[in-house]
Amino acid sequence: MNYNKPELLDALAGQYVLGTLKGLARKRFQRLMLSLPQAREATIMWEQNLNDLASAITPQTPSAQVWQNILNTLEHTNQPVKTVIKPATSLWRNWSFIATAACIILAFLVIQPQYSQQIALVQNQDKQSLWFINVDEQTLSVKASDKLVAQTDKDYELWMILKGQDTPISLGLLPKTGEKQLLKGTRFKAQDIALLAVSLEPLGGSPNGLPTQVLYTTDLVIL
Repeated sequence: MNYNKPELLDALAGQYVLGTLKGLARKRFQRLMLSLPQAREATIMWEQNLNDLASAITPQTPSAQVWQNILNTLEHTNQPVKTVIKPATSLWRNWSFIATAACIILAFLVIQPQYSQQIALVQNQDKQSLWFINVDEQTLSVKASDKLVAQTDKDYELWMILKGQDTPISLGLLPKTGEKQLLKGTRFKAQDIALLAVSLEPLGGSPNGLPTQVLYTTDLVIL
């Protein structure tokens, strides 16, 4: 399959964002996005277009009868089922939200994508992406988002919490702008990590080896 054809990438990206690309085909396209910038760009364009479409549609609250018809269908009752018109806005917004999460993660894969098997995305309470973490064989490549408004008199420190242990382990200070490489260390094993966390610390990092103020937590995702 010639992935250099823009029309093919556009078609695959559209199916990926809409959720109609299934099974092995979906996994192949996910791997393709890790290594091919054009595939990521096509996916982001589709996601943005659907977001714009969803924003332009006025939300409609379905009637009680619509929901009752849905329940009747799901429960396989003998009651007559009327034609159901699903609320288009909710459908588009659900797909758009799912696509957004996928695209944000994959769009930042710019550092040695051929080794990108483990990733993490740190977001704030408003679902704005602040740091993207890409794990390779020896290091954690951390990229700060332009959405990050960093405190100049504080530092941000990354921690991992291992399964079955309560004491966090520091992975190093996060960048406030640009990119930074952090050493993984021998204890960094994806299958053993329960959670990643970001704390707010005095300049230079935690003074006592423990998080001072935990701001965000996230999972380590294995692709």
